[in-house]
Amino acid sequence: MTLLEFLRNIPNFQDYSRKSKILLLAYYLRQYHGILEFTSNDINSCCKGIVKPPSQLGEQLKMLSKGKDSLLIKGSMLSSFSISIPGLNEVEGYLSSKANPAITQDKFLEHAIPYLRKVLSKISSENQRKFIAEAISCLGVDAPRATIIMVWTGTIAHLYDYILAHRLTEFNAALHARTDKFSRLTVTCPDDFTDIREKVFIEVCRSANVISNDVRKILDEKLGIRNTCAHPSDVEIHKTKVVNFIEDLVDNVIVKYAI
Repeated sequence: MTLLEFLRNIPNFQDYSRKSKILLLAYYLRQYHGILEFTSNDINSCCKGIVKPPSQLGEQLKMLSKGKDSLLIKGSMLSSFSISIPGLNEVEGYLSSKANPAITQDKFLEHAIPYLRKVLSKISSENQRKFIAEAISCLGVDAPRATIIMVWTGTIAHLYDYILAHRLTEFNAALHARTDKFSRLTVTCPDDFTDIREKVFIEVCRSANVISNDVRKILDEKLGIRNTCAHPSDVEIHKTKVVNFIEDLVDNVIVKYAI
């Protein structure tokens, strides 16, 4: 098998880290060329004309051969290396669609991600648009929890900016009207919001008429989803839910309460 044929089975090869690229190339040399001990020259030669070799290759090889459970081990010849058992296990994880579902993007995401990028065009702030675009990219590499956490963070930050620009007096008045410890707080800058729990922040936004009751319900629901994603659990986060999460917050908060 040629390297090109091997890499065609890994369509997102360029998105892998340098470490992962080196392990995959070492695995290829071992499995398909019988090169059990390789050097940086071997990797550079097999990459020539097909793919750019990993940068700082010599340093990376030395680093990957250090430690008790290193992914590479030093070979019998000077500056030569061999892939270790932990390294082989890691590569076989990459190549298994079950162990690494990010290797093959499913049909749903093929349609959903371009659609979500159109949703991005509704966001007027360039910084906000870039932030949410990065969150959507996480979904493309099978990191739905990261997408949800980032989109939530961007949405709340947007509300902070909106309140500071347009509704600060009403927000502080509603905050002071509370009967709990938060009534002693006064918001004057973005950092002041961090002293307020997100659940309480949503309640104050509603009591100050910053947001409607329908938007309050959306934010409460999405906060629950964010909390689920922020902690390790066996809950499956379906991609359809992530798409709905993004749509709801972009359309009903970020776009609706434009700064």
